[in-house]
Amino acid sequence: MPKDKNDALTDAQRAAQKNADVSVKEVEQKAPSWGKFPGPRGVDVPLRAAFSKDAYAAVVAHAKESLDKEICGVLAGKVCEDEDGPFILVEAAIRGTAAKQANTHVTFTQETWNTIHKTMDQDYPKLSIVGWYHSHPGFGVEFSEMDLFIQKNFFRSPTQIGMVTDPLGGDVAMIVETPKGIEYIQKFWVDGREHRCKVPAREMASSSGDGAATLSTGAIEKRIEALETRMGQLIQASDDMRASFYRIILSVAMVIGALIVIWIGWSILSSWLYRHEPPFPVDTLKMPVQIGDKVGYLIVEVKGWQLPPELQNEWFERELRKRVEEAQRLQAGTQPSTQPAK
Repeated sequence: MPKDKNDALTDAQRAAQKNADVSVKEVEQKAPSWGKFPGPRGVDVPLRAAFSKDAYAAVVAHAKESLDKEICGVLAGKVCEDEDGPFILVEAAIRGTAAKQANTHVTFTQETWNTIHKTMDQDYPKLSIVGWYHSHPGFGVEFSEMDLFIQKNFFRSPTQIGMVTDPLGGDVAMIVETPKGIEYIQKFWVDGREHRCKVPAREMASSSGDGAATLSTGAIEKRIEALETRMGQLIQASDDMRASFYRIILSVAMVIGALIVIWIGWSILSSWLYRHEPPFPVDTLKMPVQIGDKVGYLIVEVKGWQLPPELQNEWFERELRKRVEEAQRLQAGTQPSTQPAK
């Protein structure tokens, strides 16, 4: 982007800035939501930024649609907080469809902001504007003076980021306004996975006096950053495994507890439904009995008794065993002997 050395705002820029002030005030007035950052703890960056897969894919797809001119849009999401401080969760990307586009610059117009706020109200009423994005097709991701001007005047909240991506090179850079001024963000997260950001170019490889190649400070820092990235990924994987292990243990414990409660409840219900009751009269039978040359009558009273299912099963099993044993004894008694007579 060409450098804009004119500090005076035009009427169009003032009108657009009023719309941007609305989003800045909205972010600053909302209290951060308490939540867990989807990444490792103790990260030393000016502002932690986490993207959903859909939001980051939308930014990349928008940038790749135009390889000749810059595109722009805003990032919608939530401002959250945990033990390490504030962070942002980017959940959607809204295109700046009415922006003025050129080969090396893009401008947020009044119409752009009207479209953005309309989309926010209709599709994302619970989200806030947490930053903006644009593309540098084929010429790197270092922020120009005009980019810094937009960040300072339109997205100056300490929880609003600026993002630039090169659809040809695949690099990404991010900045944020801090009490020390605008600072570059070294890393961000997409669906819990760490991604590295480009920072301004540093000293590259140099040669020693005898022609032997040596590592520059920039090369060493790159290796250290790669090592930090790998360590962060390992820590994140370890945290995910530990969380999964705890969830499995908790699920098993809940299932066991539920089974115990069901068993206790069924025992109580069974003891109440099939409680032991005394025998109750069912019928009276009059049976004739021959006593010498006379006939007498024996009165038999039939009683009923409701047994619990478990006792009934035990009684039936005992009776079945008894009858099987009797049948075996009868069979053994009636079986002819195979021994020869003496």
